[in-house]
Amino acid sequence: MFISLAFQLQRPILPSREEHFGTLWEIAQLLQPFGLPIDIWRPPARTRKKSLVHAAFDHNGPTSTALEIQRVQDEKDGMTNYRRTGVWSGNEKGIGGALSVSFSSDPSLPICLFNLQFDEVQALDDTRNMQQLMLGLLDICPLAANIQVGPFRYYTAHQVFPKRPGAGWMLYLPKAIARHEVPEAAELVPVMESGRQKGTIIVSVSNDVFSIDNADHVKVANAIEIRLADRDLLPR
Repeated sequence: MFISLAFQLQRPILPSREEHFGTLWEIAQLLQPFGLPIDIWRPPARTRKKSLVHAAFDHNGPTSTALEIQRVQDEKDGMTNYRRTGVWSGNEKGIGGALSVSFSSDPSLPICLFNLQFDEVQALDDTRNMQQLMLGLLDICPLAANIQVGPFRYYTAHQVFPKRPGAGWMLYLPKAIARHEVPEAAELVPVMESGRQKGTIIVSVSNDVFSIDNADHVKVANAIEIRLADRDLLPR
């Protein structure tokens, strides 16, 4: 399953390396209740073997080794307005995943992303657990422009509008959306802040895990996208 959260920085400079890896650590903490402990994550390295030697996090935050690896990469890249880094679970088969966060302070390319990809994390096949994770991500990034949840191939081959967010399994938009506006949705979950609704999680399939191999799942997700676009609710 693939999760992508899009947002924009609210300041003109990149976060520090410590802040950047700290964001990854916060996301990793959210995943612990779903069977992905904090100590499984590994920092990027030139080879798999080198990556497996070091831990990216401990229970206090990013490790000094992970931060040093990022410092070396920053010096090599020489960029001052964009940085992308990530961690992975250290195994290529079975339960695991990868997390990445990109920050951009470039006004011409302002979109920043949290990307999460999971394999065989059964707890996140549960609709309520996935919604809990989405709400946790919104606690980390309250000004998210959208969150997309679904199989990666849905977004590359099946969504209706390639340059707009796809409905997939679930789609968060920072808008209060009523049932009559998207009747195709299986569920609309209000996201509240300080007693008011700041957004909505639109669920295309609530009683099953979304699959692109199920034509009905793809059909309802496509219908949701078309309906949202028709009502000018799907951002460009």
